[in-house]
Amino acid sequence: MSKRSLIRLVTTLLICAACGYFFIPLSKVRLGLDLRGGVHFELEVQGHEALEADLRDTRDRISERVQEKSIAGITVKSDTTSVRVDGISPENQAAVTKILAAFGGYSIAEQGAARILTQKDLHQKALKDDANARAQQIIENRINQFGVAEPEITPSGAEGNRIIVELPGVGEAERERIKGLLSTPGRLEVRFLSKKQPNQIPVKTEAEALAALGGQLPEGTELFPELEEEPAVVTNQMKAAIRAAKPGEKKADNVRQWVLLESKVYYEGSAITDASRSQDQFNSNTVNFTLNRDGAEANAKLTEIASNENRQFAFLLDRKVISVLRSEQKIIGSGVEIKGNFTQTQADDLALKLKSGSLRASMKFLEEQSMGPSLGADSIKHGITAAVIGFGAIIIFMVLWYKWSGLNAIVALTVNLIVMLGLLGSFQATITLPGIAGFALTLGIAVDANILIFERIREELDNGRSVAGAIQLGFDKVFWTIVDSHVTQLFAALLLFIFGTGPVKGFAVSLTVGVVASLFTSIYVSRFIYDWILERHPGTKTLSV
Repeated sequence: MSKRSLIRLVTTLLICAACGYFFIPLSKVRLGLDLRGGVHFELEVQGHEALEADLRDTRDRISERVQEKSIAGITVKSDTTSVRVDGISPENQAAVTKILAAFGGYSIAEQGAARILTQKDLHQKALKDDANARAQQIIENRINQFGVAEPEITPSGAEGNRIIVELPGVGEAERERIKGLLSTPGRLEVRFLSKKQPNQIPVKTEAEALAALGGQLPEGTELFPELEEEPAVVTNQMKAAIRAAKPGEKKADNVRQWVLLESKVYYEGSAITDASRSQDQFNSNTVNFTLNRDGAEANAKLTEIASNENRQFAFLLDRKVISVLRSEQKIIGSGVEIKGNFTQTQADDLALKLKSGSLRASMKFLEEQSMGPSLGADSIKHGITAAVIGFGAIIIFMVLWYKWSGLNAIVALTVNLIVMLGLLGSFQATITLPGIAGFALTLGIAVDANILIFERIREELDNGRSVAGAIQLGFDKVFWTIVDSHVTQLFAALLLFIFGTGPVKGFAVSLTVGVVASLFTSIYVSRFIYDWILERHPGTKTLSV
């Protein structure tokens, strides 16, 4: 074997080995919901509700500032599109203007003694984006608590306001339960810790906590679990545990301790309009959040009691304690800062949980589908049967029609198959029924390229060319034809991927990798096989084609 052929052989084997790494064992191949069964939801975040909520919060904050400045005669109202400030006199105009100037996301128009505030386009976009992010975070939190293995939760839509939720292994019986889970707004509450805590620290189970309290809860109190923080990095062992979880099996919470809280709720997540991580003058991470007017009043009462009586209070998200805090003084106003020994990740997580306590906009179900696992198994079985029959038919046809050259095409097709699976595995693509259709289509494209080459070689042999000359001209004359046809299909696949959704995108991905693999095998692998045969049989007068 010449050095050139050896390099080609090694290159081909290395590519096949690299591709095999991504799909062997076959359990690495990710199957779509239509093949393994499960539930599919598509939800749309109602962004206009987030805009209306911001208008109401702005109305409350303006009223609060006006009261703080003791400006008389001002009334503040809001509707679905604007905030109206009435009663501005020449005497208080400067003070009111200064207050309104602090609301940078609004345009201000004068109408006599009134000012009309309307949201700027960029501000509206930021509000909608924030509502979308909150909605997705709440969905992820709830699905994770439900314990579904390998859920797919992805944003969609031109404005990113649609969320696609795919839950493999979830049956029809659990569908309504999960639907109710997704449609319920996240509930964040703030309560005081009871003065009488379980006399065992830490108490790991509810039963232990109840026993420590003498078997009966004090009046006006409830027990809640405080969870360990979720690790920032998910290890391979944890991923394996998630994959091993049975579909629908509820994931066990990692409880740090059980805490006794008072039943009275001082304010809920709907009172928190925003939250973010920041840094103080010592470069320590802090969490800042903003309350609406009602929330600010409730927080002032809460922190006054906490500071005077040296008591702790807790934030609960979906009836689980996420943070226990103290307050050194009464906090007046809408802005609140939480200090602590936070890492950047911890501060980000707490801010996100505070924002996720309630949806700024509701979600509307656009689509829901449920596919049974038996349907997916049948699809896989029929798909494999069809592929085996189709591949066998191709082998028989190519051998009968093109004789030994047909074996060349079969080797190229086999390499094509390996490369396609490897590319799909490396992209972590999910194979769906439309994807299988794209798979079969590209196998046909690969066969078609080989047929073009073989027919051209036949023509050259019929014209009296030598075997080596016919092979050379056969490949040269169809080269650009094959490239043109493959590039055209790549453009079509690209457009499908850009403008398509869901299954159409899956088809586009399969088509793309299939076209690339076909181009490689028909031009590179098939030519290598012919060149290798010519090396072994120099001067041959006939070619089986």
